[in-house]
Amino acid sequence: MLSQPFSDHLVPTVGRRNEMFFHATLARTFIQSLSLRGDDDFVDRLNYYYTPIMLAVACFIISAKQYGGTPIECWVNPHSRESMEEYIESYCWIQNTYWVPMYENIPDDYTTRESKFFLETRQIGYYQWVPFILIAEALMFSMPCIMWRLLNWQTGLNIQNVVAAAVDSQTIIDGAERKKAIESITDSLIDILDLQSSTASSTLRLPNMGFSVWSKLSLSRFLRGHYVTTLYMTIKICYTANIVLQFVLLNASLKSKDFALFGFQVLNDLFHGKAWTESGHFPRVTLCDFEVRYLANLNRYTVQCALLINIINEKVFAFFWCWYLILMVITSLSTLFWLSKVMLNIEKMEYVVRFMQIADGSERQKRKQKPSADQSPLTIIRQNPHLLKRFVEDFLKSDGVFTLRLIGNHAGELVVIEIVKCLWREFCARNWGDIDVVLANNENNHKTVEVRLRPTKSSTNPETIVFSNNLAEQ
Repeated sequence: MLSQPFSDHLVPTVGRRNEMFFHATLARTFIQSLSLRGDDDFVDRLNYYYTPIMLAVACFIISAKQYGGTPIECWVNPHSRESMEEYIESYCWIQNTYWVPMYENIPDDYTTRESKFFLETRQIGYYQWVPFILIAEALMFSMPCIMWRLLNWQTGLNIQNVVAAAVDSQTIIDGAERKKAIESITDSLIDILDLQSSTASSTLRLPNMGFSVWSKLSLSRFLRGHYVTTLYMTIKICYTANIVLQFVLLNASLKSKDFALFGFQVLNDLFHGKAWTESGHFPRVTLCDFEVRYLANLNRYTVQCALLINIINEKVFAFFWCWYLILMVITSLSTLFWLSKVMLNIEKMEYVVRFMQIADGSERQKRKQKPSADQSPLTIIRQNPHLLKRFVEDFLKSDGVFTLRLIGNHAGELVVIEIVKCLWREFCARNWGDIDVVLANNENNHKTVEVRLRPTKSSTNPETIVFSNNLAEQ
């Protein structure tokens, strides 16, 4: 005769499997929503993509052991029924256990066991929540990326589409078609830069046309031309701050006051073979107190339990502690690198002029094969740095240079060279009109090239640039 119906034994198992399936489905859906795109760099992907994947895998492994296996086993009276053993194990699993070294005596007084000091130093209460802790960490790593993707297109600059088009242009074999694709990308980028400037100017000219408070206070208005760059640097700082927050979360989860050195302590224990029975880090054998009402009496019992799940928890937490430390160093260095590249004007100008020099050298090689009397505008920029400053700071601005950097990272520098050439031509056409080249003779009969820049509506002060012919022919 069975002591319990078969269905009563089946329900807990089915419930555990359903919970494990829920965790796996949630993790898979979350990972699929954060696909790789072209509006970030490799360090960003380490934070929002690869780290959550590792956390999801660890969550799946621990959940499989928790809900599909036997995470805890308790030693009970051999004469106890099976149902009583299951009850004790379930109770001790959901109720926190505590650790007392084998060489110490267990306090006889239950008041001592329930004291605040005893609970803070001996109680083990994290093992039930490890899968949820890992999922929470994965969400925290992905939040900066979600913010970036929700906010970076507010000014009209959809970096993902621009970079994707640049990457696709690399696969075009036909030269004419590839040139059209590059020109299309350049036109889109120019339209976006114009949109940022025109939006700001129209807001200033029409203050009483019913603009909402949000449009007046929007950061994209005050940071026109620099909004995307500022947002990206904020996201970079958020990635770094998130890693620091992860250490705080692990500290709170494990209730360790010295978690700043906890990872080193656990690794030192693993490498030197120090048993958990001495250190108390992720103990495998703990104690559990429970009460049973029998008639009018309240009986209290203490059983010894084996936390098999802590064998996995120890390795998982030690691995992620080391990974977070490495990731914090990499992310901090990446943040400092990008800060120097986007905040220093000299860095932005050097980045642009490098591609202009490459394009200038290519044009000169073509002129050797096919002589031409026209002077390349790229030659002018080399001899007149103030034009480069105006091109970078007033025309491209920080967002334009930032977009070029991302295009170079994902599509290659050849595409950036072609785009910079097209952008420079547009800059010359808008600001200077036609460029007159006049050959003249100086006192020593050396030819010089006089470049007269005609003013347009956007530039009322004409400029004349003179440089020697030998410089022009270098």
